Amino acid sequence: MLFHKKVSIVIPCRNEEVALASLLQKIPSYIDEVIVVDNKSTDQTYKVAKSHGARVFIENRTNGGIGYGFAHQTGLKKATGDYIVAMDGDDTYPVHSIKKVISVMEKKNLDFVSCSRQPLKDQSAITPTRRMGIKILNLMIFLLYGFYFKDILTGMWVMNKKSASQLNLVSGDWDLSPEIKLAALTNKNLKFSEMHVPYFMRKGESKLNIWRTGFKHVLFIFRYRFNLVSKESIVVVGEAVTA
Repeated sequence: MLFHKKVSIVIPCRNEEVALASLLQKIPSYIDEVIVVDNKSTDQTYKVAKSHGARVFIENRTNGGIGYGFAHQTGLKKATGDYIVAMDGDDTYPVHSIKKVISVMEKKNLDFVSCSRQPLKDQSAITPTRRMGIKILNLMIFLLYGFYFKDILTGMWVMNKKSASQLNLVSGDWDLSPEIKLAALTNKNLKFSEMHVPYFMRKGESKLNIWRTGFKHVLFIFRYRFNLVSKESIVVVGEAVTA
């Protein structure tokens, strides 16, 4: 526990057996609950998570071939912590920074913090193409929302239980990443902020198609700004399964 508050970590995974093992070995002792949501893995991700004492859930739903967003949604519903930390299972995000982030949230009474990878200490950790894409999306959001993100596509964020119950997420795929920050930013009942954390080279191959996903983010952000995104517009395949 931290500050007498229970802390949960939610980790969505697809075929991350090597990186996940490395990540789970680093989990600090003050973390009360680790939730791994396995999204159709074909490797040993499930066994690795179980062997490290994580609560594991199988997420079979996909949208456009990937269920990243559905995995996060399932993890949020299952998490019991007063604070919920979300991070990718590729061991690129710093578990040692969790205490610092929550400390700032406690002091400033924040509900949601997006953990920016920018500025990067090691520029090679994110390819030039991806860095440019992030800058374009950041600028687009500034023009549409008046808030300048340093990193709209970070895979790490921290929220309190209040936030988790008010975000009303719909995206089942990669669009969950911008959606969850925009949902928190635009919710008048939540206090939102962005905070820098270190970022490291990933272990294993990325499952993301850069160009297709990037263009999809542009469309999603525009539609979200004008309330054109709904659950009815999301194509769902499969269902969530508790393991």
